[in-house]
Amino acid sequence: LKPFRLNAFRPIWLGGIAWPRSSLAPVRPMTSLTAPMSRRRWAGHAVVVAVLGPCAWAAGPPPLMVNPCQKAGSTFSAMAFCNASLPIEARVADLISRLSLDDKIKLMDRNGVALPKLGLNAYNWWEESTHGISPPRNTEKTPWETNFAFPITTSMSFNRSLWKATAQQIGREARAFANAGDEFSTFWTPVVNLAREPRWGRNLETPGEDPHLTSEYARHFIHGLQEAPEDPGHVLGSACCKHYVANEMEGANEGAAQGDRHSFDAKVDMRDLVDSYMLPFQACVEQGQVTSLMCSYNAVNGVPSCANDWLLQTVARDSWGFDGAIVSDCDADDDVYSRHHYTATPEESVKKILDAGTDVDCGGFVTQHAKSAMSQGLITEGDLDKRLFYQFRLRMRLGHFDPVGPLDRISMEEVCSPYALALSRDGAAQGATLLKNDAGALPLQKPAAGAVAVIGPNGNLSESIAGYYGGNHPCFMKFWTLADAA
Repeated sequence: LKPFRLNAFRPIWLGGIAWPRSSLAPVRPMTSLTAPMSRRRWAGHAVVVAVLGPCAWAAGPPPLMVNPCQKAGSTFSAMAFCNASLPIEARVADLISRLSLDDKIKLMDRNGVALPKLGLNAYNWWEESTHGISPPRNTEKTPWETNFAFPITTSMSFNRSLWKATAQQIGREARAFANAGDEFSTFWTPVVNLAREPRWGRNLETPGEDPHLTSEYARHFIHGLQEAPEDPGHVLGSACCKHYVANEMEGANEGAAQGDRHSFDAKVDMRDLVDSYMLPFQACVEQGQVTSLMCSYNAVNGVPSCANDWLLQTVARDSWGFDGAIVSDCDADDDVYSRHHYTATPEESVKKILDAGTDVDCGGFVTQHAKSAMSQGLITEGDLDKRLFYQFRLRMRLGHFDPVGPLDRISMEEVCSPYALALSRDGAAQGATLLKNDAGALPLQKPAAGAVAVIGPNGNLSESIAGYYGGNHPCFMKFWTLADAA
């Protein structure tokens, strides 16, 4: 059973009822759309379902993730993939051997598929955490999450320990949500593209324009998000460096620069590509030991990133030593065929994508065309196994199939704690640019200052921007604005 999802955002669960996010629609209670049709009625653009008797989720929704190996005495716990004493490669091989071809094809999608025969719920690979976990499932147990300053702000502190501490708090809150049943473990952050075009709409997600600063930010953020001192043998939360590579544009309509990010071919000479655009990604892998990379929408010198075996295999895996999972940006695999026209058929694009090394397809393109590609002799079941190996190897490292350990004991007490709030405030303060305080003009003295006007479109932007790749239910639902600062 799935709750109705308003505008593709997860609802908030309170009292066994799914409530739409107040920032997107008038708050009206709604239950999952499983009641008889006669009990449903429309109310504006929200849905209200009349429910008689006890709510189906009186105790809250079921957990998003379940560890089948922690069910003592179950048939799953006796399977080799649950044996934490075995090498991880052997455990992954055992798990994959238990999958049907249909399972394998469906698992290529970022939404995955539930596998009851292995005790697994469907796994969602796509979560965000640029400045706080997003979008978690908020319930009575998990009502809010800490919202931190954007990378473009904290990077201006030039404080490596701040970057690591911020990411580690995000990682711990994510694990606390997961332990409460309301979050997954793979986060598509940090953005390490270079902010070299001030009109690019995503500059606030990046650390800035400098390759060295971006590289330093990346490695410390990754260490923070992925590492927990009490359990060095497991990954706290998986980081994903994106968008690999030369993906610093959304759209252009100026002279020779025409198109958008889905069809753009970045023409970059090798020196600039290696010394600038690829340098932060190299730092992600070699210094940060990042567990995931995202291939981008664009092509690089004629080859779409998600079908580019030179980028994904020769450089990332063979040269840098990357051993994690490669995910596609959403619909980037489809773009290989439909927007870049790199192959004559969708099936040929599937072959290029799998051969290049893309492990998780966000958008369903591979899942849609894999059977046809196989019937044409373009791919084999073994090609799917190679990609699934990296998927499940990462999930093993996250502890999804291990006995109870230290990470399972991270609780919601760490979320929105005094430490988290102080750290969040410190990030904004350390990133501030201060002007010379001539004649002691600041701070303003209340009696003499009189009224203060906060003017401009960003004066009350806090609630709108909170959910932009970060949590839109900040601690205690307080959205701080410039007016508060004044």
